[in-house]
Amino acid sequence: MNRLIALILCALIIFSGCARHIIILSPEPETFTLATGGEYAPTAYESDYMSVAPFRYGRSLMEGEMAALYDRIWTFLSSPITDDNAVPVGNVLTDSEIAHTLTIFRRENPIYYWADFSVRGRYILVTYSIAPDEIKRQRRAIETRAAEILAPVRNASPFEIALAIHDALAIIPYCTDESRSGRDNLYGTLVQSAAICGGYASAFLYLTELAGLESVFIAGESNRGISHAWNAVRLDGSWHFVDVTWNRPRGQFGDVQHANFLIDTNTLRIGRYWDENQYPIMPEPCDGFRDFFERMGYAVSGYAPYNAVEIMADIFYRQILNRQSLPTTAQPVFLELRVSDSPEVYAIWKDLFIRHLFDILHIIHAKTLDENASFIVANLDRVSCRYNDTAQILIFYPIIKGLS
Repeated sequence: MNRLIALILCALIIFSGCARHIIILSPEPETFTLATGGEYAPTAYESDYMSVAPFRYGRSLMEGEMAALYDRIWTFLSSPITDDNAVPVGNVLTDSEIAHTLTIFRRENPIYYWADFSVRGRYILVTYSIAPDEIKRQRRAIETRAAEILAPVRNASPFEIALAIHDALAIIPYCTDESRSGRDNLYGTLVQSAAICGGYASAFLYLTELAGLESVFIAGESNRGISHAWNAVRLDGSWHFVDVTWNRPRGQFGDVQHANFLIDTNTLRIGRYWDENQYPIMPEPCDGFRDFFERMGYAVSGYAPYNAVEIMADIFYRQILNRQSLPTTAQPVFLELRVSDSPEVYAIWKDLFIRHLFDILHIIHAKTLDENASFIVANLDRVSCRYNDTAQILIFYPIIKGLS
């Protein structure tokens, strides 16, 4: 019904001869899917890595010999390279327990992406995919890029830090070239700017931990049966899930989205599955859980009141004010609003949104005049919108120009 209303509106506008243009884009898609030798002394940064962010979710679930093996591997890799490349396993662990320990270690320690493991009897042999000098060079490049991302939020709140990291990673291009190496590791993602889901998740884990936040790398599948990876980060005592891959810019305007930033377990289950044996389901959200839209004041709920159009316009206006930069030429600006309520309530807000696009636009324009804002609505006769019914998000694209 809502789609029919939208189509009728478009038809009326087109055939009435009015100069105004509404562009209603299709809904967001739900998915889219060793050389060794020499010596390498760990930098001060590497030596401090575990002390800066000691939390390891997978490691915290281990006991006894599995925990001991995990720790021996980390100790080995954090020490200078020698001719001895064997880590003892012991006589207690089964093959599956050894494999599980190695899998969790690799996920939780992305800084050691250059280490390869193979089991030989009761030892783990460690080899290196790149030479020691190249390890040092890549490490320096990774550190430099990490410092650039984290510098602006050095004194920010945990939420602001997580948001800045998410937004910085989401603009890194998704690499579909399967022949390109490094897409799933820190160097390829942060330095070479080419990533797949594993690269985004590894980089998010690495950067949040450097900033002192507790986070987790989670591996699973999308609802299409494709291997996938995402994260969880603890804010205000509660776990929030983050899927950078699914928030990448898409569509003709190419803005970072936040539909999959700070979501709860129930929302995560829409389209994603994970191995509960390797990573037990994260704790359900507690009183401290608040998603991105609630934290930013970009959410609405309840049956739409008489001033619902003004409420939506105010949310979009504040988003423009909160942007770090505005286009110097007239361009569509990506704005988003979430209906945090039942699908029935969402349908009401969506219907009002589509029917009152130009009313929202003119209210924003009036606010810019009343408040002498640093931007103008550059075109009052054209507006675009789209919507994500799965996440219950309404997206608005007014044409905005910043004032110098």
